[in-house]
Amino acid sequence: MSRHGDRPHATSDSNLSGRFSRRGFLAAAGSGAAVTLAGCSGNGDGEGPIRIGGTYLLSGLAEALGAGSEAAAQVAVDAINEDGGIDGREIELEVRDHGDDPQAQVRSLVQEFEADVLLGMTSSGVTLNTGPTWEQLGVPITLTDIGTPWITEHDTETYGSYYEEDGTAAGIPNLFRTNSHTAHMTYAMAQFTVDNYPDITRIANMGPDYAYGEQTWEYYQAYLDGLGFDYEVVESQFPELGSGDMTPQITNVMNADPELVFTSFWASDTVTFTDQAAEAGLFDEVVDVLDTIGASPDNFEALGDTMPEGVHYSGWYWPGSYDTDADQAFVDRYQETYADDDSITEYPTFTGGSTWAAVQIYADAIEEAGGTNPDDLIDVMEGYTYDDDPRGSITLDSTHHQANASCVIGESSFDADVPYDGAGQVNIETYEIEREEALDLLEGSDLPPGM
Repeated sequence: MSRHGDRPHATSDSNLSGRFSRRGFLAAAGSGAAVTLAGCSGNGDGEGPIRIGGTYLLSGLAEALGAGSEAAAQVAVDAINEDGGIDGREIELEVRDHGDDPQAQVRSLVQEFEADVLLGMTSSGVTLNTGPTWEQLGVPITLTDIGTPWITEHDTETYGSYYEEDGTAAGIPNLFRTNSHTAHMTYAMAQFTVDNYPDITRIANMGPDYAYGEQTWEYYQAYLDGLGFDYEVVESQFPELGSGDMTPQITNVMNADPELVFTSFWASDTVTFTDQAAEAGLFDEVVDVLDTIGASPDNFEALGDTMPEGVHYSGWYWPGSYDTDADQAFVDRYQETYADDDSITEYPTFTGGSTWAAVQIYADAIEEAGGTNPDDLIDVMEGYTYDDDPRGSITLDSTHHQANASCVIGESSFDADVPYDGAGQVNIETYEIEREEALDLLEGSDLPPGM
């Protein structure tokens, strides 16, 4: 038994890719890459520091988001070190920018920094492309920021292997995820739509022009169909990722006269869309605007008084939403750490809870395994329950390695109690969904639940 949770015996399923399969990933991992065998990296001998390596976007579109994840990881590391470390060993954290070659950064963290475990990332596309590199290196990687459900889908018999058959099952044996993801978020937004707007029929979509924007729109429609909701798609627009001008697409959406607008913007794209949509009067002409992962303190702080009230943005985590001692302790420590740091929003971002949890789970797993051998850590983490998660107790699925974490939808308001100038979230609701329900609702769509 660990300090924070427990682990049942893992179960198996013959239809799901096994922990020890390799499925020919090595060729896809990049020619000339040196192979690091599981158990041969880091400080598995039980001496010296335990090293955690992270890769996040620390520049460009998602600079604030990546910085928020790094900040949450550092707070978690500091908390563990102040409590004596892990069996007397301190944790060292090194976080790198994705840069132009994220796979090289990952390899360098394991082979040069000698990371025992990894954290990441900030892009679904980069994550899917990096899967072969992670599996080749062998050390555990826990995702804290990633939306695509495909990376935690292991049922290759039903969905086909992403890496071998042009399928959508991209799960690998040493990868885990602590954040909620697209198949959770879009279910929540579809259920919210059905519950709150049963008479709405005209829906429009806007999202970034790449895999994440397309996937979220597909999942949202599939869930609406599965829930039996009657609606018409009146417009769908995909501005370029990182676009500085979304007004043409906003204009096209407004000309279609929707009642509800579904969006999948994140990071600075959320700020751009919200600012320009407000200027164009979109929020005054529709019943509501939903966004998948736009509800984050860094976005709301950047928008200031431009953020409209009464719209429903969602996220994987919002500070203070869970009425748990663990959440309050995390938020207090985070604010204490960054109160005087102008480069970091003084409130955890929407990846804060999942990043804190990932570091703490690693600490528990290393303590229980008695070291950092990758196979031993994976054995502990499969089916592991972490009781002190800020969002409430979570369990890493023993087969798919996805946490059963909730997501949140809240109403934007300037009456929210936040430590920055800007709107926050009120009337927050949390949503959860299990694999069997997702499979039932997604039936006929060919979309994997990844949970």
